[in-house]
Amino acid sequence: DEAAELLSAFLELGDRHGAVHAGGAHRLLGLIAEERGDAETAEEHYVTALGLLERSGASGDLADLCRLLGDLLRRGGRIEAALDAYRTGLGHRSTPGTTTLGPAPTAPGFAPTGPAFPRH
Repeated sequence: DEAAELLSAFLELGDRHGAVHAGGAHRLLGLIAEERGDAETAEEHYVTALGLLERSGASGDLADLCRLLGDLLRRGGRIEAALDAYRTGLGHRSTPGTTTLGPAPTAPGFAPTGPAFPRH
């Protein structure tokens, strides 16, 4: 409850923090609504987050959000809508590990140096 209140208060601040942060807040509110069993509210937050993140070009975040929405719709028996959400997510794929936070760091000594599966 406290997390939802804080996120809602953040959203009331307006556009000062940008679409990416507002989209992230709506994503989290969607997860909270799902946890509470309120699928309708969760869907509303996910759809709002999608609109905000599409404007910001956050491909990695969009793909994950489409997966969350697709999973929610699938559990609700809305298979065609879920498939549409998954397809949309596939269109927003980005470099693995890339989100609005930037590329995931590579641990020292673990940088890829060759093919993932060596040939014999």
